Amino acid sequence: MTRKWSLFTKMVTFLALLLLAIAGLYGYTVATSIDTVQRELETSRINQLMFLADRLENDIDQLALNAYNLLQDQSVRDYAILPAIEHLVDRNRLKMTITEKLKLQSTASAWTNTLTVYFPQTGDVMSSDAYRALKPEYDFNELKPDQWTFDMLTGEFILYVPDREQAGDVSVILSFPSENIRKLLASYEGQSRPYMYHPSGRFIFDYNMDSVTAIRMAGHLEGRKINGSVSMVTEANGMSYMVNAMPTVLDGWVLVEFTPLERILQPIRKSTTLFAGATAALLCLGVAFAFVLYRNVQLPIRKLVSSLARFKEGDYGVRIGFVPTREFRLLTEGFNEMAKRVGDLIDKVLTEQLRAKEAEFKQLQSQINPHFLYNCLFFIKSKARIGDTESVEAMALSLGEYYRYMTRTEKDMVPLRSELDLIRNYVSILNLRKPRIDYVVDVSEELMDLPIPRLLLQPLVENAVMHGIEPKTGRGTLRITGRKLPDGFVLAVEDDGVGMTPEALHRLRGQLRGPKSEESGYGVWNVKQRFVQKFGPGAVLEVDSTAGEGTTVTLRCESGKQEESRHDDSAR
Repeated sequence: MTRKWSLFTKMVTFLALLLLAIAGLYGYTVATSIDTVQRELETSRINQLMFLADRLENDIDQLALNAYNLLQDQSVRDYAILPAIEHLVDRNRLKMTITEKLKLQSTASAWTNTLTVYFPQTGDVMSSDAYRALKPEYDFNELKPDQWTFDMLTGEFILYVPDREQAGDVSVILSFPSENIRKLLASYEGQSRPYMYHPSGRFIFDYNMDSVTAIRMAGHLEGRKINGSVSMVTEANGMSYMVNAMPTVLDGWVLVEFTPLERILQPIRKSTTLFAGATAALLCLGVAFAFVLYRNVQLPIRKLVSSLARFKEGDYGVRIGFVPTREFRLLTEGFNEMAKRVGDLIDKVLTEQLRAKEAEFKQLQSQINPHFLYNCLFFIKSKARIGDTESVEAMALSLGEYYRYMTRTEKDMVPLRSELDLIRNYVSILNLRKPRIDYVVDVSEELMDLPIPRLLLQPLVENAVMHGIEPKTGRGTLRITGRKLPDGFVLAVEDDGVGMTPEALHRLRGQLRGPKSEESGYGVWNVKQRFVQKFGPGAVLEVDSTAGEGTTVTLRCESGKQEESRHDDSAR
């Protein structure tokens, strides 16, 4: 009796501690969620402000472009030098032409704007607004060339564009009312309402803006130099707000928006209260059901633990054969299904390993091309007959090194520099027979000792020579490049040969994605299988080709895990 009660007490204590741990984890999760929501909200609001700022910049740049284009207009230039050509042109007609162009360009924009042309030497003024043509209101001493200026009296933004090439003979003044910006702000379809703010205390609000709160939010930006996006959390009216700001193309003006955080975070805080109540209720229910759990859980768990121990020892055929209680039915069925899948997976892995070894062996055999050897021996015979001992020696040395590497099978993995030496010997042999291949190696030194499967690049090089460079007229270039990635590496075999048609490239890519077939051959398909088998799912082989320009085969490994490390991990 004492023993049973002791176990019962332990179970109650365990459940209590478990609930407390869950409560602590939930509290941490809530805090993390609030932080994540704030960061996501910040990102979302900044992106929306950036989009709005881009719209504003595009509209303003389009207007400014009209002003700069006017300086290049031939009619405007002719009028600037009118005293010199007045005998050649009709002054009034030219003036009417310029005025019509100003009106046309002004009305072509979706924004309300005024274009004015001023000729300092003659004092003539022409404008898309007839009133301003009669009474110009601009103080050129207050305007900064090529910069937007805000006129507080008229509520307009003004751009002064002097013609520097004509020594001040003509100037263009572009102006638009702040109402354009107000309409743009009103078209914003976000949860908050953005507005424009200038450190001098000027504002441009949308029609429905809470200006009092907006001014208070802008006060938190005073004294800060805003060169990029700014985000902060502040308090106002007893509430927390997220304030986001971004500079605009208008000098000194900043886009600002604010969002009350209480509205966003209220669901999370409400769920926290509900969870606290639920945790207390579960604690009480846990005590009530502890004894029931002891009787109905303990025995099935013992059977499950025993089966897991056998499974851990390597008995993958173990199954839970008894009919459990209803509560444990899914658990036992899941265990049995897991054991079956693990067993099947082990069988599959063993089968794939056997297939990989077989493919590797066939690939190795395929490299020993007797036709290639016969041609080399015939070359040696021919050169020996004419007494060219230097060529005979070079061919014999390269051929010996080539076949010594090809026939060695004691090592699965070799350094990349050894594979490149093999390819160098291969190309040297081909160039001795017929010098038409330029061989370029552009591989970073840090990759030279990278372990790769033997004969990984050789089939790709041989394909590039046989199917790319040999059918080509004239010399060809074979290039091998390689660079290290943050979490892996990339190798590429390139040629400038005849390339492949889009249909042939599509067919080859389809063969590489599918199983081994008689059509696909052993070359590239076998390289892909060995590459993936050695470096895992993060390894990919890509083929790109253009007819008449060449072919590139890329080996990319993003995982950075080689086969030896995976074997070591499994052994541990």
